Amino acid sequence: MPRDYPRRYRVADQIQRELGGLIRTVKDPRMVGMVTVSSVDVSPDLGHAKVFVTVLETDEPETTVAALNRASGFLRGRLGGRLELRSVPRLVFQYDATLDRVDRVERLLREERDRRDDD
Repeated sequence: MPRDYPRRYRVADQIQRELGGLIRTVKDPRMVGMVTVSSVDVSPDLGHAKVFVTVLETDEPETTVAALNRASGFLRGRLGGRLELRSVPRLVFQYDATLDRVDRVERLLREERDRRDDD
């Protein structure tokens, strides 16, 4: 099994599940909108984790991502109590713009369809 599904992927999955609930406990007024952890990428040495988040219901997701990065130590400490690891990876939050790109493509396709309907 380890060759099929390396440990770092299992750790990434567990971090993603746990952070989904822990992020709601962050009390920072700069966190605006609804935050969803879309994926986690853990380094091979399990020392660092890039946490990709989607922020809904706001026009400024960068503010929320910055607040999460400021709270990364708090979240890392809370993860330590939930994960069975010797050391918890350092967390770096990044905005996942996938939904923005999907919206843009849908808008372009809709505009093209409307243009063709008008012709």
